[in-house]
Amino acid sequence: MKKVIKRIKDFNKNRNILKYRLYKFLKKNSKVTKDSPVIIAWELGGFADILKKNSIISAALNLRGYRTHFIICDGTPVACIQRGLEKNEKFSEWNLKCDNCMRAMKYYANEYSIEYSLAGDHISYEQKTEFSKLSESIALEEIYNYKYLGVDVGMLAWSSVIRYMKGFVIERKDLKKEDENIFRKYFYAGLCNTFVADEVINKFKPVSLYSSHGVYVDYSPPVLLAYIRGIKTLCWSSGFKDFLHYFTVPKKPNKLEFRGITESEWQKRVAAPLTDKENKFLDAYIHHRFNKGNKRDFLNVTLPESEEDLREKIGFPAGKKIACLFTHVSWDLTFELSKMIFDNANHWLSESMEAIFKNENVNWIIRVHPGEKVSGSLYTNDDFIKDHFKNIPPHVKILWSDSEINSLGLYKLIDVGITLFGTMGVELPLLGKPVISGGEAHFTGKGFTIDAKTKEEYFRLLGSIENISPVSNDMILVARKYAYSYFVQRQIPLKVINKEEGHFGNLDIKKLDRLLPGNDPIIDGVCDSILEGKDVILDEEMADKAGLEL
Repeated sequence: MKKVIKRIKDFNKNRNILKYRLYKFLKKNSKVTKDSPVIIAWELGGFADILKKNSIISAALNLRGYRTHFIICDGTPVACIQRGLEKNEKFSEWNLKCDNCMRAMKYYANEYSIEYSLAGDHISYEQKTEFSKLSESIALEEIYNYKYLGVDVGMLAWSSVIRYMKGFVIERKDLKKEDENIFRKYFYAGLCNTFVADEVINKFKPVSLYSSHGVYVDYSPPVLLAYIRGIKTLCWSSGFKDFLHYFTVPKKPNKLEFRGITESEWQKRVAAPLTDKENKFLDAYIHHRFNKGNKRDFLNVTLPESEEDLREKIGFPAGKKIACLFTHVSWDLTFELSKMIFDNANHWLSESMEAIFKNENVNWIIRVHPGEKVSGSLYTNDDFIKDHFKNIPPHVKILWSDSEINSLGLYKLIDVGITLFGTMGVELPLLGKPVISGGEAHFTGKGFTIDAKTKEEYFRLLGSIENISPVSNDMILVARKYAYSYFVQRQIPLKVINKEEGHFGNLDIKKLDRLLPGNDPIIDGVCDSILEGKDVILDEEMADKAGLEL
């Protein structure tokens, strides 16, 4: 017990040190004046750990003469990203946790000396009542395509419902009568948050806005509204490893390409050959991603010794080509962010499986996404396949989400892959393996994937998949450029975070000076991108100065 008490005291002591030192540091070095241009930071998700990261960027912006103002959730929208079917909460209990969320957000806001207001400060009781009446009375079918102030609020509400249901609702017919209220509550939240975003933009007239994620009813409204009105906007999401982040600008109205790259930046990248150093770094990254230098991939599954061993393990005789369809976590936000030639993820999977069953000229693998194990899915693609396909023909094998099959080993075994938006669309072409895509992913249209524009084209490809040639050497070179951009240049390391506290740790008080202009090329780059509205991309000089590591 004494050790526990000591740890708590040490924790609080360190917190007080951070608060005091950062306050003094900002008081001494901040360039903010009453006439400073304003940048809005949007915090409607209720995640204090996210607020900490945004506060670090806020401090850097203050040191460059920009006034940041945070909008913090106080429970105004009620329905939010914190909700979920797995929590088994009654509607009447939804707002009971709002105070705890808000307290944590306020605590860190004060810790980092940030200026903030609450969402409820920007919307009246009368306006909330009006939105409540609308959300309760509107015909359900009218919600799906409902726009408010130009923002596709209906789409955002539906994507939030899909996330809430964790796999039980993917298409409209899945929504049961007793669950319609969930949809209406997220619609109400989308209306409120869009109204608040509009009020905030009109009041503060920001030169830029930044937020995490930029999705769902929580984060999308200000991002999409700012984009529509020509205000610079930047969103971030976590990368594939701790301390790495994607910083992305919206590229089209009512959609955010989560980890994409602007066309102008891609043209620069594709026009320049990779240097020997970049090629070596990419090879090392791919090896590290799947092997961790220990013959294990990121799922901690031991690599097979050879393709023959894996073929035998799966149960396919030699002689035929092998094609693999890679499923997705179907309630994942990817489906909100990109277009596809199917109505939804379930239609894509079921119609693809029907086509696969008919083509016996190749052996087929359906790889259920291993992320189903850890993502919190309540109804998985494992369940969907078992419920809808009782008889699987012998030329088709299902690798369930818990299959102990290493991804890199599988990539080497197969001859062609099929996906909508999966990261393997970037990885397979590096090995010379073609990829058929049925959607507009961040990697499609770049010259190294086969992008089906219609269902007819897609099914023609699946019906003659044995005739598809390996990726050409020229295409592999293009794929390597994109992979280097995606895995290396677009994953931005924040070195100012206290590594002992992990990915969502606090600002390292020993590194306050790195927030000052010119002292950290990454912080400089992030601030510049917020101000200019551009993706954050590491060039070789920035990577060297930042001490980029695998």
